[in-house]
Amino acid sequence: MASTPVDGSAYQPEPAGLAPDWSHPRHNSEIDWDTFDPRSYLRSNYVTLRTDDREILRHLRDFFAAAELSDARCLDAGSGANLYPALAMLPFAERLDLCEWSAANVDWLRTQLDGYDASWDPFWQVCAEQPAYSAVADPRRRLARVGRVHRMSVFDLPAQSWDAGTMFFVACSISSDAAEFERAIARFLGALRPGSPFAAGFMLGSRGYLVGEHYFPAVTLRADDVAATVGAGADDLALHEVRAEPPLREEDLSMLLVTGRTHDRR
Repeated sequence: MASTPVDGSAYQPEPAGLAPDWSHPRHNSEIDWDTFDPRSYLRSNYVTLRTDDREILRHLRDFFAAAELSDARCLDAGSGANLYPALAMLPFAERLDLCEWSAANVDWLRTQLDGYDASWDPFWQVCAEQPAYSAVADPRRRLARVGRVHRMSVFDLPAQSWDAGTMFFVACSISSDAAEFERAIARFLGALRPGSPFAAGFMLGSRGYLVGEHYFPAVTLRADDVAATVGAGADDLALHEVRAEPPLREEDLSMLLVTGRTHDRR
C-alpha cells in the first residue's frame, strides 16, 4: 500500500464495529496509513499459500522468466505486507527497490529483508518450479543483498528509473477515487524505462476492506476498467482473472493479473 502524507484533519479509517460510509470518495491523502496493521493483513491473506495466489504466482514467474532481464533495477511499488511480487523479480535483479508509504509496513519490510519469514517459503517453492528461480541457491541471502526498502508514495516515484516493476493491490486499494486509481497506474508505468516489463495485480469488485481494527477504501473495478487504464501507458497486455478461492470477504471478488511492457517511444 502507499499513500501521501496526511495532515491534522486526516480521515481516520472506520473502526471494525462501524459500517463504513462510502457515500463520498475517500481520498488517499485523507487516510492515516500508519494505522494499517501488516501482521493482521498477513494473517488474513498470506499466512498460507492460497489457491488463487498460487495461480497468479505461476503466471508471474513465467512472465518474468521470459522477459530477458538480467542485472536489472527492479521496483515493487506499494509493497505493503506482501513479498511475492518482489520474489518474482529476485533472480533478475541487481537491485530491488521496495517502495511503501505506511511506516508500519516499512518497518515490517525491513525485518523481512534481514531474513524473511518461513511462511514465504511455499511462495518461493512455486517460483522455483521454473529453472531461472531454482538456480538461486539462497533466496533469503539474495533478497538481503539486492533489496532496499524506501518510504515513498506511489505518487512520488521518479520517472523512468527502473528496468522492471510490480505493483500489487495498490492502485485499487489506496482510495475510492477513480481519478487517483488512474493517477497511481500512470505514475507506476512512468517510473519504468521505455519497453520495461511489468506486472500489476488488482482486486475486482471490492468496496473496501478490513485490516485489523479498521476499514480501508477501494475503487470498485471491472476488468475492462483496468485494461483501459493500463493500456493507455503499455503494450503487449495480457490479462488473467482468478476467482478468489477461498472467498476473501462476503463480496464476490476476483483478482486480475495484468502483464505487459511500457510504451517504447524511444
